[in-house]
Amino acid sequence: MRYVTPWSNRLFVETIAVTRRGLRPFGGMEERFIDALVQGHNRLVHRHLRRNGIGTVLLIMPRCMKQTDCRCDVRSSLAECRTCDRCQLGDLARLCNRYGLRALVAFRSHIAFEIARREQPDLIIATACHDRLIKALRSVPEIPALLAPLTAMQRPCINATCDLEWFELQLQRVGAEPTRLAHVGEGF
Repeated sequence: MRYVTPWSNRLFVETIAVTRRGLRPFGGMEERFIDALVQGHNRLVHRHLRRNGIGTVLLIMPRCMKQTDCRCDVRSSLAECRTCDRCQLGDLARLCNRYGLRALVAFRSHIAFEIARREQPDLIIATACHDRLIKALRSVPEIPALLAPLTAMQRPCINATCDLEWFELQLQRVGAEPTRLAHVGEGF
């Protein structure tokens, strides 16, 4: 069944943009508004998934999750990260390994959107800063996506962190099960 979201409606998107601009001067109100939009969207996605199920899941992380002192090449795979504990990408790589999922680190948001359109997963689970969450909802409305804001950053776009428990909870809520044998292939 086709995923239907208000984010494919131009008037809805324009109304959200106007509302965000109006809230910017009121310290933190825009972020709270985005949080509410994302939570509402996540409820729609869960409702859609209960009716339609899932097959393929893709996790997408922003490049700022890679710590500045990390030497792992994460452009095509998180395989190197599975044995590393320097940042949360190692934890995410192990989570993906446990569930047999693919994950990618998108160095630019438009690259993440291109990959999502090319691969057409049944579900995307992603984290990003607030403005990128809105861009994701607006740019790829045809693919169900469970989204969460980053939990912290050292500075804008530097050494970001996410809520790892949220990721695993989303996987459990959509019925993903750990694989019996750890997946050792590339593509994580």
